[in-house]
Amino acid sequence: MIRKPDSPVPVKKSIATRLIFAVTFLVLIFILVVGISLIWIAHEQQYQNVYKYQDKVSEEIGFIISQYISDTSDQLTVFVTSSRLSQMSVREQKDAIIDFLNIRKGIFSECTILAPDGEELLKVSRYYTYLPDELQNRSQDNLFTRALQGETSTSPIYLSQNTGLLSIDLVIPIKDTKGNVSQILIGTASIIHLWFEINAIDMGETGYFYIVDRNGTIIADQEISQVLNRYGTNPGAIPPVLLFASGEEDGLSESVYTGSHGEEVIGAFSPIKGTDWAVISEISTREAFLRTHQMMVLTVLSLLIGSIAAIILGYLLSRHLITPIISLTDNATKIGKGDLHSTIVGTDRVDEVGVLARSMNQMQDDLNRLYDNLEKKISELSEIKEELQISEEQYRTIFEHSENPLFILTSDNIITHVNKKFETLWGYSREEIIGKKQWTEFVANPDDLDIMTSYYVRRFAGDTDVPGIYEFQFLDRNQNIHDIIASITLMPGKKQMFATFVDYTEKKEFEREILNKNLELEEANSKLAQNEEVLRSNYKKLADIEKELIESEQKYRSIVEDQTYLIIRFKSDNTIIFVNNAFCNFFNLKREDILHSSFEIPALHDYLHGMKGCMESLRQGEPVCSVEHRVTVSEGKEKWIHQRIHGFFNEDGSLREIQSVLSDVTNRKNAELALEKARKKLALLNSITFMDIRNNIFTLAGYLQVQDELFDDESFRDLTKKEYHIIQKISQSLDFAKDYQDMGINPASWQNVRQAYLFAISHLDLTHLERKEDLEGLNIFADPLLEKVFYNLALNIVMHGKDKTSYLRVYYEKRDSDIILFFEDDGPGIPESIKESIFSRRSEKKKGMGLYFVREVLGITGISIYETGIEGEGARFEIFIPKGRYRIDKSKNS
Repeated sequence: MIRKPDSPVPVKKSIATRLIFAVTFLVLIFILVVGISLIWIAHEQQYQNVYKYQDKVSEEIGFIISQYISDTSDQLTVFVTSSRLSQMSVREQKDAIIDFLNIRKGIFSECTILAPDGEELLKVSRYYTYLPDELQNRSQDNLFTRALQGETSTSPIYLSQNTGLLSIDLVIPIKDTKGNVSQILIGTASIIHLWFEINAIDMGETGYFYIVDRNGTIIADQEISQVLNRYGTNPGAIPPVLLFASGEEDGLSESVYTGSHGEEVIGAFSPIKGTDWAVISEISTREAFLRTHQMMVLTVLSLLIGSIAAIILGYLLSRHLITPIISLTDNATKIGKGDLHSTIVGTDRVDEVGVLARSMNQMQDDLNRLYDNLEKKISELSEIKEELQISEEQYRTIFEHSENPLFILTSDNIITHVNKKFETLWGYSREEIIGKKQWTEFVANPDDLDIMTSYYVRRFAGDTDVPGIYEFQFLDRNQNIHDIIASITLMPGKKQMFATFVDYTEKKEFEREILNKNLELEEANSKLAQNEEVLRSNYKKLADIEKELIESEQKYRSIVEDQTYLIIRFKSDNTIIFVNNAFCNFFNLKREDILHSSFEIPALHDYLHGMKGCMESLRQGEPVCSVEHRVTVSEGKEKWIHQRIHGFFNEDGSLREIQSVLSDVTNRKNAELALEKARKKLALLNSITFMDIRNNIFTLAGYLQVQDELFDDESFRDLTKKEYHIIQKISQSLDFAKDYQDMGINPASWQNVRQAYLFAISHLDLTHLERKEDLEGLNIFADPLLEKVFYNLALNIVMHGKDKTSYLRVYYEKRDSDIILFFEDDGPGIPESIKESIFSRRSEKKKGMGLYFVREVLGITGISIYETGIEGEGARFEIFIPKGRYRIDKSKNS
């Protein structure tokens, strides 16, 4: 039976009219909601960002000040503890303080020692000499009172009269051996470098800070020249100041107020740890919310343009779809009447209408020719698919930028990776999905879930006859249903699946209408449809895959082109197949001149020559190597580049392609070369200076000898002896400085202790001693001057043991997780009262500075040394080597 032609569809009920209305309405609603939401979110987020940034700035400034005060206080405490200041006489204390001020001259300018009654016993300054009548009583000072109670405290910031610098006083109690406070040490420290460091913090064009105490009084300002201008003033009812004065510890004041400079600001405060101060940071609202206002204007303009474009797009899309549908309906009527030679329009389209038109056209052809053409097309598409899969492998790292929802799941249903589009589709964040959600939770239809679960199990079991593409209904977080086309692939060599979703919910209704229109056609040609269904389905799937792979390749290529690194890829025969813009710009070349060439371009000769050795080392098991070398670019300019070369191999192990990622390291390389050149010049200058001083000392000694022979006055001879003694001290100091100048220059390394010890004592005559060494397998991480450490320890025995020492023993023991290296003899030993002072630079027991040098060299890598022997029984040096600074290899006997 032949159906009569349908009557024309009314305009209001046509697909075109309904599609225009639907698309326009949805787009306008979407743009309106999204636009208002974006403006509101941006405005609120800007408020929060400004508040948090001010809080961060105040915390950072507070931390820097607190850290500076803590470090300087620790330096004073270490000085008091290590020098045993409480056990010294006033003269010894003065010498120790002078040494301390010279060592820490960049920080401390003055030190004062007070008696328990507040009297100043000693006052030493680097810029001023105090007379005895200038010493004062400071018993009424609050800092002195706190120090007597065992507290360490800090004075307010002030301008030093002696130095003219911004300074603070650090007050440290000095305790005797019983733990009682015997004296008070006041150290005056400069904070000018601290203020320079704080001013380097980016606070914006109108941002500033100042410091207040618990009473809300300003004690310092930001600008160095103005830092004390407002000292002692009260800024008024400033919210952060009031919060701090009331004892609050939360530094954020989420409100706008009038700042200390008279304009509306946003401010925050942060207490300074270890003090009664707080940092107040403020920035004007004019600067804080400037970008928010600009964004609102741009967003409104974007919304207006988007609305107009949506209306035009909806109209063009509807006209693009309805015309071929009417034509195809006429063709279907003719085919139903038996006319198999009619011309089918729309076969060149790539959408669903095109698929339908080509299907109708195929039904008119001879079945044998149909099969041949389809098989040929399938073969061609299979080859294209293989080529596109190889291309897609090059851009796999661009996973996150895909326009389709993507995710990876494991054999236990757990989702391990998702991209941004998948987060948007499901409505959950990445943190809520990865490792916590299973794919079965988003399947809306139980029947779909059963089918997909069976596919899932069969695919992981190794069944290759499982559909890779199918449709199902997706349930998002808001209980909305999405029509999804899923493409599932089992990842080679891994128990994981890679899934790609295409959301075609909006097109589903339109597709159903097309299917209904062609119901009559499908009934009339049911037999033909049964025969060609499999071929048509495979063709459609391959066409969809081809389209998706082409789009994926284009997206990946766009991301690679935007990289700042230089990227080049070429085959094993040196044929270049890809370069990005950064590579072309670096060598000042055009892409079309580079592609498909074989490095015959002169500008690339240095590049190819520099990586040749690295390329030859590539193996299938070691496909990556790196190299740095010079290249000559445009105008003869030389540059240094760092290459990371990755080889891609075939299954038979032959090299297929090479990819090189380059970065410009010219600045770093020039800095390294300049530093090495400067170090060599300084070493030469030191050597020449030492030689000149030694020659002058030798000449001076000769003149003294001549004077001694010319004058027979006993008092003059005594003076000459003292001068000889001074010359000897200068010579000893030069010897020490010559050794000390190389300390820390070369990097520390692992050294065999037994080998270093034997090399050290080979320079000394120890034949009169019985030696015992038990150092087998011990290696320590130390400065290259370790051999001089052992030399000085052995020399100490030779110089001070004399005829009373008969044996020398060196061995080690393990205590808990550390190693103790012992260096002991049976000589006269060292008195208890000087066990620590022998390691100081001013020890009177030593002619030179040997043991001071020993402790300093060991201390470079965290190793310490102590003398623990008993006077009369022998000296015993214990070298403490912490965990991580030693290795024991019992298999080697060096």
